[in-house]
Amino acid sequence: MGSMAEKWEELSGKNKWEGLLNPLDVDLRKYIIQYGELAHVTYDTFILEKASKYAGASRYSMEHLLSKAGLDPSKYRVTKYFYGTSSMPLPDAFITKSLSREAWIKESNFMGYIAVATDEGKVSLGRRDIVIAWRGTIQTLKWVNDLQFILIPGPEVFGKGGLLPLVHHGFYNIYTSESAIDQSLIKRVLETRSLKK
Repeated sequence: MGSMAEKWEELSGKNKWEGLLNPLDVDLRKYIIQYGELAHVTYDTFILEKASKYAGASRYSMEHLLSKAGLDPSKYRVTKYFYGTSSMPLPDAFITKSLSREAWIKESNFMGYIAVATDEGKVSLGRRDIVIAWRGTIQTLKWVNDLQFILIPGPEVFGKGGLLPLVHHGFYNIYTSESAIDQSLIKRVLETRSLKK
């Protein structure tokens, strides 16, 4: 990975990948796979089982997420999980909800995480890298939101005033919806799960 560290700007598209695509450069291939694996963690660790009281959450604590997903935890440290909810008026069947009476949450689902390169990762990557891994559609509710092709202004993302770029309505709804849950409850549940790992 030494050569990847030396040419990370080129691998990130500084020269529009000139000379790297045909044939596919070995380091570019490794670079793409590395980020693909980091993104795929969001799918692999999402709890779909409705019988679990943690349905809709990540299977692992932040501390153990990468290692439990089979990735090298010495390169990145997960610093934050984030969750999405939808304010669309749809039946309960459209969102992953736990069937357990002890469900940790009812209206939000794990959407992804933020990870920062460790000191060791910085050396192998050639820079201090920050990854925001955002899970795509898994749940039916998210598919319904995705199918709304209406474009709307996004003042909560881009600020108010003037002409605003238009964004996909379904994405904007999930991105800006707020859960009514008590944030301290989430923190307590995640801390309890961390202690068990």
